[in-house]
Amino acid sequence: MRKSLQEFRDLMITENKLGLHADVLIAFDHLLDMVDDHEAQHQIELGIQRTNYENSNGLVEAAIREEMRFFREAIHTVIKKTVLDLIHVGKKDWQKFYDRVQ
Repeated sequence: MRKSLQEFRDLMITENKLGLHADVLIAFDHLLDMVDDHEAQHQIELGIQRTNYENSNGLVEAAIREEMRFFREAIHTVIKKTVLDLIHVGKKDWQKFYDRVQ
């Protein structure tokens, strides 16, 4: 995911759009940090449970992994669409993904 974020940053540099919108990518980077921290905290909690010989529910763990995957894909999609909208601001033939991107 971080590699994609760097690719989006490079694309914005190539299109000379990063200067005005670097804060957008920083915000997405912080969002990814929060998802990573949440996942790490969950792993710590699992380790504590296992140290105490508590069994985890496999279905719940699978659902949590699926939810983390969904959030990462959603973040990637929103970053991609936002960057593309920023690059194409002012182009009449561009079909915007989000109306408020300027």
